[in-house]
Amino acid sequence: MKRFSQRRAVHIARVLLISVVFGLFCAGTAWSQRIHIDITQPSFQQISIAIPDFKFLSAQSPQLARQMAQTLGQSLEYSGVFRPMDPRGFLEDPQSMGMTAGEIRFHDWRRLGADYLVRSSYEVRGEELRLEARLFDVLSGRMVVGRVYEGESRNWQAMVHRLADEILYAITGERGVFDTKLAYVQVKGNAKEIFICDFDGGNPQQVTSNGSLNLSPSWHPNGSELAFVSYKEGAAKIYSVNVFTGSERLLSGHKGLNIAPAWRPGTSQLAATLSISGSPDIYLLSPADGSYQKLVHSWAINVSPSWSPDGKRLAYVSNETGSPQIYVLDVSTGEKRRITFSGRYNTSPAWSPKGDWIAFSGSKDGRHNIFIVRPDGSDLRQLTHGEGNNESPTWSPDGRMIAFSSTRQGDSSIWVLLTNGTGLRRLTGEGVQEMPHWSPRFRSN
Repeated sequence: MKRFSQRRAVHIARVLLISVVFGLFCAGTAWSQRIHIDITQPSFQQISIAIPDFKFLSAQSPQLARQMAQTLGQSLEYSGVFRPMDPRGFLEDPQSMGMTAGEIRFHDWRRLGADYLVRSSYEVRGEELRLEARLFDVLSGRMVVGRVYEGESRNWQAMVHRLADEILYAITGERGVFDTKLAYVQVKGNAKEIFICDFDGGNPQQVTSNGSLNLSPSWHPNGSELAFVSYKEGAAKIYSVNVFTGSERLLSGHKGLNIAPAWRPGTSQLAATLSISGSPDIYLLSPADGSYQKLVHSWAINVSPSWSPDGKRLAYVSNETGSPQIYVLDVSTGEKRRITFSGRYNTSPAWSPKGDWIAFSGSKDGRHNIFIVRPDGSDLRQLTHGEGNNESPTWSPDGRMIAFSSTRQGDSSIWVLLTNGTGLRRLTGEGVQEMPHWSPRFRSN
């Protein structure tokens, strides 16, 4: 079985832990003018950022100069906030231009239309890499943030992703998703297995390998394990798997259906659909002691639970009014309300990490598309528009992006777009992939 390498996680942790503040902040230079950004607005304008090739200070690994600059640009562009400039229009040789504010000709960069400039240098000694980076505000000509990263040279991508996160945080006050992963279902012959990949679709790794049907992966809030549904013993049961060790445990094996697991934020409880009392209802499970309690029950089919970030409300799907629609339950009071009324088939709700939106898949004109709506049912917006079937939305932990499965290019694969409906890109390659679920961040902020 292939799994997320614990050794690799240790290497990445080393890179991140010994990243230090680059001691260039003088009194009064700390950046306080962060920009409020709401990319859900169609009128949002991306920030122009110039990223020349990194400056190499040793003869070893000069090819990293271009690779690291490209990786940083791609990561920042992926965030939806930045528009990296084409380096072919730059006026200086990146290997000879300066690194400090006094050495940079900011008027040239302003003339090119840059809002921000990244200057970075690196040195490779044997297996070790030292990376130094500075972000400058082109208009004011002052440094916004400076950082030094040290670690094994083979982990340079982790350093660059950390730098991208630092840049995003310096400008917006919010972290990115550069250390996150997506879990999804991959078709393997007659089986369906659980896989995970990096935030940008890279580094795919197989998590389950039992030759059965494995569905509905759901990340635990601590990011170390996945709940999933498996038919490996015949009936549908809910298991969890540790993505670092591969160890599995049974979470729910009641008679009848055990499907659609969703971990409750900040806890080791999960909501799931069980049919132990006849009709499929939603229960709150406590695997530690095996207890459970009914949350949603009626004569109808109740499935697809999704928690609000505070764990106090639950979005779910019910056909109690005749067709599948999205409802919201207040867990403490038991009060529920229907929030979708447009369309006759709305499924797969996913609550945004800030609690301000619920994404879902709705049928319109014979196709499934991705929509978002406020938790009170207002401000309905359509993000995809009939290119294949688009299903199973899941939010990035910063709330800026939604990943989903789509058949727009044939077989189902995982795609991502910004929450204003722009920035569409495909994450997974050949084969059939479905049911994505975005992980929490793997490090504290």
